[in-house]
Amino acid sequence: MRFKNTILLLFIICVGTTVSAQKYISAGKAEVSKEWEGTNFTSAKTFAENIAEAPQFTVWTKLLKNEPLRESLENKEMVTIFAMTDAAFMELPKKSRDSILGNTKLMNSMVKYLTIPGRVDSNSLKEEVKKNGGKTSMKTLEGQTLGVKESNGVLQLFDSENRTATIIASDFYHKNGFFHIVSGLVFPASEE
Repeated sequence: MRFKNTILLLFIICVGTTVSAQKYISAGKAEVSKEWEGTNFTSAKTFAENIAEAPQFTVWTKLLKNEPLRESLENKEMVTIFAMTDAAFMELPKKSRDSILGNTKLMNSMVKYLTIPGRVDSNSLKEEVKKNGGKTSMKTLEGQTLGVKESNGVLQLFDSENRTATIIASDFYHKNGFFHIVSGLVFPASEE
């Protein structure tokens, strides 16, 4: 009887260990890649590594060379980032553009304003907008409110001054979340 109990106990331990090991073996996530305008973005890279390869994001690339700012994004478990293209800045008059780009505090604040906790894909954004009568809002890393609305079937971000930025491409993965590409500029309320 004692021998049977020992064999049964060993069997349970072996099966339990095998099942537990399978859990970790299958937990590895497959890499997800998506191309946009000649650049391949992948879930195997951080947000900073992804956009560093894209010529449309030289402003963001320069900003994320600031190690504390970059780490503030990378150390979050999951974040969704709304990345403005360089073209959004180029649409500004030169004097305004130089003033904004030369203000490191404002630019760092904008990065945190355009980042929300959690992994939010475009479908979730559309559902929230629809559920809330055409507009919804999200809390940013800055602790401020960033609005999302739908206009002519297109999602747009809007700030407290009702400036808008259109989401032109969505659902790109990075190591700790999603990012969406936007055209236009929105600003945190305290940094206008």
